[in-house]
Amino acid sequence: AARRKREKGGGGQDGGGSGSGTTTALYVDRRKSKVWNYYAKLGDAYVECNICKKQLSFHNSTTTMREHLVRKHGIRDTLLSHLKDDQVAEGDYATPENAGKRCRQMTPESGFYHPASCSEPRSEVIMELVLEMIFRDLHPLSMVKDKGFGLLLGYLEPNFTLPSPVQLSGMLWHRYNAVKQHLERYLQTAQAIVLCAEPWVSQFDQTYLSVTANFIDGEWRRARCLLETRRAKAEEGLGEKLVALLAEFGLAGKSVFCVMHDGAAAPQLAPQGWSNVFCAARSLHLCV
Repeated sequence: AARRKREKGGGGQDGGGSGSGTTTALYVDRRKSKVWNYYAKLGDAYVECNICKKQLSFHNSTTTMREHLVRKHGIRDTLLSHLKDDQVAEGDYATPENAGKRCRQMTPESGFYHPASCSEPRSEVIMELVLEMIFRDLHPLSMVKDKGFGLLLGYLEPNFTLPSPVQLSGMLWHRYNAVKQHLERYLQTAQAIVLCAEPWVSQFDQTYLSVTANFIDGEWRRARCLLETRRAKAEEGLGEKLVALLAEFGLAGKSVFCVMHDGAAAPQLAPQGWSNVFCAARSLHLCV
């Protein structure tokens, strides 16, 4: 009813051919595209990717948005084409009464609930989203065996079979290797890199070392890429660690402009000939 009212109002104001009637038509076309499951609209000229938060220009076409999903996130057109269509118009959610009515219609006890079969491409999308949720929100792999999560996903997609933690582990390693290769290609574009070695202590009193690469990329943006986080061992020298880590990403020692650290690693970096930059906050803390 709300949608018909909008369309009727648009036709009456502009004679049925322009103005708000065109806006309504564009809105309906936008909702039909499966690409919008991955984007949020920012005004009339920009959209934001829900995965990487990158903002893209929008000119009433989803071509650029689709290419971004395929190129940056590996979400193929076949997966987008099998995403579930919006089954209700926006007007159905306009009031709490309509929302409650829809919830009652979708309960298993009512005759309106018909679980659809989970096709193979849709299963791939759900699997990717489960994996995305685990590594973005830092959930344990055992989450797929939790009863509450199983009940929720079983109600939303009854015919979908959750993967085991072992399967998820293999998928995570595959995703990690793909991202690492992408980062390796990205680092090759840097003319000079500043390595930052940051030691920190966990709540269980375990010491870790995070190494980041900082540089200005080809589009004059400051890039800060996390290369590694590992348990710190007293017997390992920082210089040898950084040399081995650079080799993993195909980088030579001469690509390093300087190394920033907490002030305790200067002797260890001398054999490599790298310049040292002490962390100002750490140095002040030691003085105090």
